[in-house]
Amino acid sequence: MMKPVYVIAALMLAAPFAAPAIAETALKTIPTEYQGEWSSVPEACGNRESGERFVIDETSISYFEEGDSVVEVTRIDPNSIHLVVDYEDYDGIERLYRTLILSDDRQTLSFYYGDGPENVSRRCPQGDPHGE
Repeated sequence: MMKPVYVIAALMLAAPFAAPAIAETALKTIPTEYQGEWSSVPEACGNRESGERFVIDETSISYFEEGDSVVEVTRIDPNSIHLVVDYEDYDGIERLYRTLILSDDRQTLSFYYGDGPENVSRRCPQGDPHGE
């Protein structure tokens, strides 16, 4: 007669290993595929003062005269992340939330502030990754 401990161990070894599916994954920085210069107006690429472009690096998003410092990054799915940021402009600092969704070809970025896309931008040509 087999002892109960051996039966349990044998069942554990026989069962296939399956990691639990996690819909959201916490990250410390913005993933590389989101980084670079983006603009909804192609002519604004490389023009820091255009007001029509922004630059994403691993810990921030820079706009014309304001910016986001990343507090938390959560991967929603392979093409989407949710950000908690401290947005800073001339009026001070405010905690805000952003959702960034990349197209499958990684060349279009939908930038959501709330209920709908606030900005749909194209990746700028990569001469200078910071657009400066």
